[in-house]
Amino acid sequence: MRPGEREFWRVTNTAADSVLDLQYVFDGVPQTLQLVAVDGVPLNSQDGTEPAAVTPVTHFTMPPASRVEFIVSPPPPRVRLAQLTTLRVNGGPYFYNLPQRPLATVQLLGGRREGTKEDRSDDHQIGRSTAKSTTQQRFAGLGTAQVAATHALYFDEIPLSQYFMGVEGQTERLFDPNAAPSIVVTQGTVEEWTVENRTPENHAFHIHQIHFLVKSQDNFEINGSKQAPAITGQYLDTVQVPFWDRNPNHPFPSVKLRLDFRGPDIGDFVFHCHVLSHEDAGMMAIVRVQPSSTDKGENGHH
Repeated sequence: MRPGEREFWRVTNTAADSVLDLQYVFDGVPQTLQLVAVDGVPLNSQDGTEPAAVTPVTHFTMPPASRVEFIVSPPPPRVRLAQLTTLRVNGGPYFYNLPQRPLATVQLLGGRREGTKEDRSDDHQIGRSTAKSTTQQRFAGLGTAQVAATHALYFDEIPLSQYFMGVEGQTERLFDPNAAPSIVVTQGTVEEWTVENRTPENHAFHIHQIHFLVKSQDNFEINGSKQAPAITGQYLDTVQVPFWDRNPNHPFPSVKLRLDFRGPDIGDFVFHCHVLSHEDAGMMAIVRVQPSSTDKGENGHH
């Protein structure tokens, strides 16, 4: 990096199973990450909110497949070691040991380039939306939209053997691509899903084709975990649900999600845990989006 010049970074967790908890540190002291977007969606820019605004955090949790974009400032010359690190992640007694470790080291190179804007750490705006009305914005009104149906989903497992993406009221089953869909919805509707973790290890809920609004992260602390920063009220396609501590008096950790099926996608697609070893062992299910009665046009399955 060059002195006085902020940079825009994109980070993707392409690991099969590892969860990252990003932190930017100068000589061991956490620095602020100015979050711009998560899972490809600018923060605070939807539902007619304009202009978008960055969200400052000192760490950010990334389950497998998560993407994050943020702005960072260069280290002052007096800093001896500047690094992007991942903090230790407690994934529960059945999850992988994920220690704190460095991901990248930052060095200062030369002086500021001519014509570059001076670093302004108080600049929280990231540009104005080009939409002229909320009806032209993706996800507009999702937080207050009428909910057509609710579903209770859960992660369950026989450790190191079988992994289930369950739906309350249905018999648990391993993923079968030829099976009937676990959930059927209608294009143009909005649904609210609660996803519980009933296992002693972390899982990452992911759905293809659409995004969801994170309404809440519940029962994390009582089970020994912390809520992920900066994602409640934002639009993601992957979210971590931490482990249950197996205390029968403690409720299961869960997330409440508002899912947007108002887009063009119809047909069958999947939702699953994005920890690859869990997904491959059966922790996946199918959702079918049927065309609305007013739109019976052709659209291929995904």
